[in-house]
Amino acid sequence: MAAMSLVLRAAAAWGARRAASGAAGGAHLPWLGGASRLPGTVAPVRHSSSHGKRMFIIKATKFYDTRFLNMLRFYVFLTGIPVAIFITYVNIFIGEAELAEIPEGYIPEYWEYYKHPISRWIARYLLDPPEKNYEKEMAVLHIEAKKTQMRLMESEARRLMRQRGDGPWYHYETPDKNLIDNSMKSTPDN
Repeated sequence: MAAMSLVLRAAAAWGARRAASGAAGGAHLPWLGGASRLPGTVAPVRHSSSHGKRMFIIKATKFYDTRFLNMLRFYVFLTGIPVAIFITYVNIFIGEAELAEIPEGYIPEYWEYYKHPISRWIARYLLDPPEKNYEKEMAVLHIEAKKTQMRLMESEARRLMRQRGDGPWYHYETPDKNLIDNSMKSTPDN
């Protein structure tokens, strides 16, 4: 849809340039020009109530471009202005944290190490604590170690299957030949 709009817009602009330059007129290519133009006319003329001729120049539409830019500007300002006001308020009235000595027996929380109050809030309420991130990374490493161990065991099992000639296929045990009833073969005419 957007590509078709661009194609139509480009075709209209190209046609307007050709009409303005007189390239479509009968002077250059009389068999392509159609009806001959009056000398001095480069585009259709519109007579309005102002009693004068005004040129009606055909040009590509800019409606969708201006609509997109207007909506983009609106939504950027819709979110940007409140965010800028909030950040300015925090920087002026709260300010950055100051480095101070840790009191005896007090264990600071992990978000208290950040300098800016917005960074502290993000670290406290949105991000995971460093201990949890460490445990998640250790869990991933444990899973990968288990996968490595399983791959080693599978390769060892494949090696032993090739060496011994056995495998995971299903088979039935051969019954004992003493269990076979051969009595009917001893007297075939009965």
